[in-house]
Amino acid sequence: MNSAAPPAAAEILIVDDTVGSLNLLADLLTGAGYTVRAAQDGRMALRSARARTPDLILLDVRMPGMNGHDLCALLKRDARTREVPVIFLSALHETGDKIKGFSLGAVDYIAKPFEPDEVLARVRTHIELHRLQTRLEERVEERTVQLRRSESALRDSQERLRELTRFLQDVRENERTSIARELHDELGQALTALRIDLGWLRKHCEAGCDDFRTRLDASHALVERTIESLRRISEGLRPGMLDVLGLAAALDHLARQFAERCPIACDFQADRDEYHLDASQSIAVFRLVQEALTNVSRHAHASHVNIRLQETDGRLHLLIQDDGDGFNHHAPRKGFGLLGMSERVNMLGGEMNVDGSDGTRIVVTLPLSTGEKP
Repeated sequence: MNSAAPPAAAEILIVDDTVGSLNLLADLLTGAGYTVRAAQDGRMALRSARARTPDLILLDVRMPGMNGHDLCALLKRDARTREVPVIFLSALHETGDKIKGFSLGAVDYIAKPFEPDEVLARVRTHIELHRLQTRLEERVEERTVQLRRSESALRDSQERLRELTRFLQDVRENERTSIARELHDELGQALTALRIDLGWLRKHCEAGCDDFRTRLDASHALVERTIESLRRISEGLRPGMLDVLGLAAALDHLARQFAERCPIACDFQADRDEYHLDASQSIAVFRLVQEALTNVSRHAHASHVNIRLQETDGRLHLLIQDDGDGFNHHAPRKGFGLLGMSERVNMLGGEMNVDGSDGTRIVVTLPLSTGEKP
């Protein structure tokens, strides 16, 4: 007889209407160290299994009233007993009965009269397999819970990062606005006053002071260039036209400035003069176009850029298309230009698609503000 120790604290439910067979199996399994419960009919066995789930069920096929197949079907339909391994006991040797048993969820079949060592070996094997499967499922569930927690923590971290990015962008825009205002109001006014004074000196300079007048002319020209540079820097920091005339006018001005500074034609078209955008949306779209044009001037080797702005079904659609070199979609990207643009769009609840197969094509879709434009 097999002397191997049984799985610890294993409990077996034996269901058999034949008292002799029931006692024989009970003595065999108890002697091997198992805890045994017995039932002589299907209904008693079903109540016993539901009351306290066993580790394995030995089930006779031929029983009066509820037979083994019917009981097995009920056990497998109940969530409390579904996973308990069932081994059929039967003096029948027909293949059809075995196939039916396996189709109902049985894990094994032992033919009567049975060999004690075979019974112990099969019982031990299926209890160990069931416990291994249960532990594996528990580990999978633990790992699944850990994965869900990690995913939740990652989502929270990403959201906090987006909030931080949004805050930093707001701070940067506010700082740009403040610097632009100071440049315009303080330095701009001082340079304008200096230009007026230099103009007065040029006008009243005596005719014989050629060297002095030459110096005045040069100083006046330098102040003019400085004022122009200051105006350009101030517009780059915070476009005044965006607040005064709106997004379409500011983008049109930006496109014309770009075409003047770079040997690249830039065409801008909008389907309307005003869009219902809040301040954050307007500056975001302006910065997207500004960043895209910067990328074109630095990397694209393009000769023409098209910018299209239109509203459709309550959403704003922005297209930026150049005829430059494009880029390889499979090559690793360097720099943060497109990444920053994409993140800015995501924060506003929009979508951005980039195609570099034929020049570079950037398509941005943003939800429009529901309120009136401030």
